[in-house]
Parts: sequence; C-alpha cells; structure tokens
Amino acid sequence: MVNLQRETGAGRLLATLEGPIRYALLTWALDRDIFNRCSNPVREEELSRSLNLPDRQLGLVLRALVAAGFLEQGRDGFCTASDILPFVTSGSSRNMVETLRSMSQTRLTGLDQFDALVAGSSPGGQRRLFDDAHWDASHRALSAFHQALAAEIMVTCLTGLPEWEAAADLLEVGPGSSVVSRLLLAKRPDLSITLFDLPPVAQRIEAETDGLCVRVVPGSYTQSLPEGTFDIIWCSMSLYFHDQGLPELIGRLSQRLRPGGVLVSFHEALTDQRTSPPEHVLGRLLPALRQGDVSFADGEIAGAMAAAGLVRASHSIHDTPFGRFRLDAARKDDTHA
Repeated sequence: MVNLQRETGAGRLLATLEGPIRYALLTWALDRDIFNRCSNPVREEELSRSLNLPDRQLGLVLRALVAAGFLEQGRDGFCTASDILPFVTSGSSRNMVETLRSMSQTRLTGLDQFDALVAGSSPGGQRRLFDDAHWDASHRALSAFHQALAAEIMVTCLTGLPEWEAAADLLEVGPGSSVVSRLLLAKRPDLSITLFDLPPVAQRIEAETDGLCVRVVPGSYTQSLPEGTFDIIWCSMSLYFHDQGLPELIGRLSQRLRPGGVLVSFHEALTDQRTSPPEHVLGRLLPALRQGDVSFADGEIAGAMAAAGLVRASHSIHDTPFGRFRLDAARKDDTHA
C-alpha cells in the first residue's frame, strides 16, 4: 500500500534522507557479493558465519535490504529479490553490476564538491565532455547495459518502423557496442549494418563482432560521416556531442539518407521548462554542472529534423527502466527521386 503522506510536503523531504542509505546498502551488497550468496534462500546465521560478521549488525542490514526491495525474506531465509536477480548475479547474460558501478561514478562524481560546482569554481569543469578516453573506459559497462535491457527496447523501436522490412541497410551512430546489431541480424540476416563510433570504441566493437557481418567505421561525427547512403540511420543517446549545433549535425546526417530513408532518434525529452522527467534532470545534474548540460528538450530533435527538410515525421514516448525517452523518426522526401 502506498503511503501518500510520504509523497508530499514534509514526507517527501524526510523520504529524501533515505537516498544515501539505499545507495550505501546497494554498494555494500555488491561489494560483499550478497546477491550471489542469496541467489537461493540463505539463513541469517549461515551468512553471518560465511561473512564473519556479527549476527546483530548483519541482521539489521539484511532487513534493511529487504525494506529497500533488494532482498526478500521467507521461512528459509533471505533471497535476492526475483525482479533484480538477473541483473546482479554472476553468470547472467543480463548482469549489469559493472554498469551500475560505472553509472554511479559518472552521476555522483563531484557530489562532495557540490557547492563549488554550483559556484563554477570546482577544478575539472573545463574538461572536454565525455571524450574518447571516457567512452573507451566505459565500453564494457555500456555493453552490459545494452545486453541487460537497453538493446531489447531499441530493437523494438527499430522493428516497429514502417521501413523496417524493406530496408536494405542501416547506419548506427555511436552504438557503443555490437549488441543491437546482433539482435537485428538475428531478425534480418540480410540487413547490411554499418557501426560508426570513436576510434578506440570502434576498435573494441570490431574485436567483439568477429564472425558478425557488420562494417565498423572509426571516426567522429564532428569531423565526418561514413561514406554512402542508408535506408535507416539510428541514433540512440548519441547526438549530444555536436560542435556546430544540433541542426547542423542533423542536416549532415540527413544527407546520408537515401530518398525515402528514415532518420531515427532515441533520446530524452525534457519538459516543464526542463524540470521533468526527474530521472534525467536529477541523474544528469552533476555531469551537467561539471561539463555542461547536453540534454535535449521535448521537440528539439524533431525541430532540427524539420529544419533539415525531413518529412513525414512521427514520434512516440517510451517509459523504460532507465527513464522516459522520446522516439523521433523523419524521412527524406522521395517525391522527386
């Protein structure tokens, strides 16, 4: 039962204090391998012996993990909550522990310097936003994120396009991994796929696509785009790093479409004067304070597509475990082709 008093006024203020405790519980459980230890029910005394921790202290933490929704408690002991089990246990194809650790570092770095960041006096704020080294170091975490849940959602977006069945080729801009490509080729082995990413990331993708029929092109879209034209160009959470403005980048991408081809974007869409959805506004606050706000406003990408001359636009909103996203698609005019 939802306690409405906890969601308004004083209740909301007091509930906020639980945030750091939930995070501490999660990181402790990951560090102590609690989720693997509890993949099957384990009694408290057995955990106490194996972890060499005092019963009373451990019991408090285990019950807090239940309260936080990370563990379940039954007659046979404590067990990892069924809905998070595939994401936190070793050997699972959907394990996203490395993703959680990487995202926490990105989202929480600078929390201890919050006032200095707001004042603009914190060091490191002038670094280039998410440079090659950042993405190179984040490759494994991003691959795990795609494998765990993101790629499945992206593939649903792509296969739902009217152009999907007839498309001969697809360009993915800033894929970060080969996971989406593998899923797409399982559905359409005849599809020609080009993956375009920063050189160090492209090298990693090429190594993991051994035996997969894809073309990997290294480069940066601030400088160039792969040669050729495509029926579908897919951009998922990758258009942030333009250096001459979004309309210019969208214009160059549209030139790589064949007549009738579709440019597809899957990005956040901030609403209510950039105060919503909260998962994007709050989750991206520290990176924005450190290195600039790159989040897109609702309709911003659609506007750039229209300015580039793309037509027959459509959009839909998708609620995902990683936030609310807007899918925009617009086509290159084929009436004069």
